[in-house]
Amino acid sequence: AVGVDEAPIRDALSTFRGVRRRMEVRGEVHGVAVVDDFAHHPTAVRGVIAAARERFPARRIVAIFEPRSYTAQRKEFQEPYREALGTADRVILAGLFHPERYDEETGMDPGTLVRSIGAGGVPADHIPDVDRIVRTLVREASPGDVFLVLSNGAFGDIHQKLIDALSG
Repeated sequence: AVGVDEAPIRDALSTFRGVRRRMEVRGEVHGVAVVDDFAHHPTAVRGVIAAARERFPARRIVAIFEPRSYTAQRKEFQEPYREALGTADRVILAGLFHPERYDEETGMDPGTLVRSIGAGGVPADHIPDVDRIVRTLVREASPGDVFLVLSNGAFGDIHQKLIDALSG
């Protein structure tokens, strides 16, 4: 429409590898995919889980969510997170990033959230420690699983820890 030659655009697009931290497959070990996504808002979490179902059909989607952002740790988002995370096949909820910032009235209650997800039929656990999350997931892992790591931060290098533990 603006008169640009299509050939260089086509060439450039053929080398585009995608956006980092958006459904980024960090590795696959023994049939278990470790996928990273920056999702941290309930709408994004729901969308990423839906996208994972499309990208990895007929595979178990294990959502590992770190409530790290300011809004992710807020009580008013607890119900939307229940709805979003409840679309996965298994949920691991990590610890709040800075729990001291919140009180009982303002902060998410991880225990209540995982119980409500579980009541909806999806196995869910609150595991605050990254190394314990890794041990739990490696123990439960089956070929075909997709470990969908959802956080807007480094999440204690959980991606590499999962890959290393699955490899070992």
